[in-house]
Amino acid sequence: MSSVSKLSSNLTTAAAAVASFLAGMDVLIVNVALPSIAKELGGDMAVQQWVVDGYTLLFAALLLLAGSLADQFGAKRIFIIGAALFGAASLFCTFAWSMMALVAGRCILGIASALLLPASMSLINEASPNPRYRAWALALWGAGGASASAVGPLLGGLLTPVHWSLVFAINVPFCLMILAVVPRIAPSPKRETKFDWIGQVLALIGLSTLVAGIIQVGSAGIAAPATLVLLIIGVVALMAFGYSQAKVAYPMMPLGLFRVRGMQVALQIGFIMIFNWYGMVFICTMFLQNELHMNPFAAGLVFVPSAFVTIFGNLMGGRIVTARGSKFSITLGLSIMIAGFLFEFLSPQPIPVWVIATGLSVVGFGAAITTPAAAGVVLKSVDASQAGIASAMFNTFRQVGGAIGVAVFGVVATFLPSLDLALRAVFLASALLLAYVLVFELLRWKDSAFAAAAVNA
Repeated sequence: MSSVSKLSSNLTTAAAAVASFLAGMDVLIVNVALPSIAKELGGDMAVQQWVVDGYTLLFAALLLLAGSLADQFGAKRIFIIGAALFGAASLFCTFAWSMMALVAGRCILGIASALLLPASMSLINEASPNPRYRAWALALWGAGGASASAVGPLLGGLLTPVHWSLVFAINVPFCLMILAVVPRIAPSPKRETKFDWIGQVLALIGLSTLVAGIIQVGSAGIAAPATLVLLIIGVVALMAFGYSQAKVAYPMMPLGLFRVRGMQVALQIGFIMIFNWYGMVFICTMFLQNELHMNPFAAGLVFVPSAFVTIFGNLMGGRIVTARGSKFSITLGLSIMIAGFLFEFLSPQPIPVWVIATGLSVVGFGAAITTPAAAGVVLKSVDASQAGIASAMFNTFRQVGGAIGVAVFGVVATFLPSLDLALRAVFLASALLLAYVLVFELLRWKDSAFAAAAVNA
């Protein structure tokens, strides 16, 4: 590799890692700022949920479309559009004059993240023909997203006491950094692709209205006409989406993949893990600041140990999968997460801060062991020609789980008399959901063909 092409590859990797960091950080940095935002702009629990879910929902729903756009128009072009849109949306959020304006800005940020993430990964593949360098570049790209879980809450805690708007303004220098590097990135090839526009529209309508209906349950009640209309539209649209996937020529989610046992296990793991984590972080932030009256910086520090433990767990997880296989890794990781949630659930009242920090670290360590193993099962369970769509489905299910988790656990909090009880309900529900996934996984592993694929994953 010449010095010029090596420099281009290094700059591409750096820009992609920053993009991965931004997409991950914006999920968590805003949670610490929510109480301060609500004090200035107003808004009940439902509106605060939309500040989080406006981002995660659009991010999740458009990932598959964004990946197809990167193939059709070139990853570099989509990457530039995503970075520019991310910066513009961040400025819009910085100067938001109302909660509705802020939610709108967060939705645009979600669209920008969906454009950035698949394109950034494609750029690394294009700029790294050497397999060894590509593995290193992808590891750095992954570390960008993982480190965001540590830096996000910490930055949120540092910036919110100055003013909550800075948690959005901080994105702008990163976006400018990406755009400054882009001219040195090699042009991307364009590929003729087919895309399921009917499925994309139905999925977006179904997910958006379903999440809106769940949030509306907490603010207006399940019997309210608006709630029922939203829930019905969501369910009908998602049913129509499922039907369309069996009929269209190029489905965005091929139904045949849902019959693959490895995909069944991995998709449930991905969905429930992030469902639990995003919902828990949302309620936990509220509890620390509104019930324990901690300042934003102190609340942000509570999440930092779990983030560093998670990074360590990611490194350990790869070694465990290599040494013992995915079955052992997933079983171990899920068991650790269940233990962490039960430890927090059984703590004295009110839940001590050290218990929350310790429990989060235990759960994060278990998740770090489980996730790479589940991703490995996805790749080993399908044909190489379907690896891309299978991976996209896995990541989409994870992000959809996060959006629904914030909606569901936010509703739970509105019906309980205290945030302490709400947080305990989250811990217990999370433990039970993971126990279900663990049993499902162990039963599925009785199939010899699936077990062989999983052990080699």
